[in-house]
Amino acid sequence: MVYKNMLYLIVYKEVMERIFSGEKTIEYRECTKYWKKRIEDKEYRFMRITNGYGNATRPYIIMEYKPIGIVERDNKPHYAIKCDKSKWIEFRKEINGVIEYGN
Repeated sequence: MVYKNMLYLIVYKEVMERIFSGEKTIEYRECTKYWKKRIEDKEYRFMRITNGYGNATRPYIIMEYKPIGIVERDNKPHYAIKCDKSKWIEFRKEINGVIEYGN
């Protein structure tokens, strides 16, 4: 399936495992010029979180894009975005794994 209007986020393996387990339900990005350009005033419908860079066989989750807003973390403003399982559309939990749909 082709998803348009998608925000792409890359995370470490440990973070991806916490998202898959349900322990992590919000993803944060520091409010820098880099992320401001990609997040503010954008009308995303979807978000793709991928474990690392590389080929199309990597673990990933495609979900509805649900921004929470800007929150304070470590005394710095961060963008907060929901990544809980209720928003998942499609995912693959392991390299070369089966693509699953739903949550």
